Amino acid sequence: TTATYGLTNIISNGSSNYIITGLFPITKLPSLNTLGNLIVYIRPYYAGFNNSGLVNTAGDTAMATHLLRSGYSLKGEGIKVGVISDSYNTILSGSTNPVANTAAQDVANGDLPGPGNPEGNLTPVHVLKDYPFKRSDEGRGMLQIIHDIAPKAELYFRTGFISAGDFAAGIDELKQAGCNIIVDDITFITEPFLKDGVVANAVN
Repeated sequence: TTATYGLTNIISNGSSNYIITGLFPITKLPSLNTLGNLIVYIRPYYAGFNNSGLVNTAGDTAMATHLLRSGYSLKGEGIKVGVISDSYNTILSGSTNPVANTAAQDVANGDLPGPGNPEGNLTPVHVLKDYPFKRSDEGRGMLQIIHDIAPKAELYFRTGFISAGDFAAGIDELKQAGCNIIVDDITFITEPFLKDGVVANAVN
């Protein structure tokens, strides 16, 4: 049957006797329609891939960016992404919080870029301004997600948690730094609903 259909380079599927994986000529695909009593379905072969850091964001597969990286070798090179959130690195490593982690440890784990990053992006996160008090470091979590999706992108952080006016200033600072993309997870309920406030004006 291999000669008839042209299947080559068969690879192991472990103990399964019901899956056959190999190279199959595209021109021979219509001939498989005659084997309906033997074949349930056919699909492309997706090779395994390495995750970034200790945990890979589920958003990576939800957006299919893992396929984009492997299929087109696009990993964010030349793109600057800015994050505006509460804080970046205010949880101290000696904290009593059992999930506390420092930015340096995240770099070593491959969850953030910087010197020692095992994925090869040695440019550290540019922190334009961190929150002056202890917060949840949600901004660092957002940067970890972005690093999973675009591991070669240059990352920036700016707190936007101090005030709406400071948030607006942060938008301008990230733009001046050359960020192509700016994201945030902050809402100030004092911003007007029926017209643009200081934050929306900064975006405009």
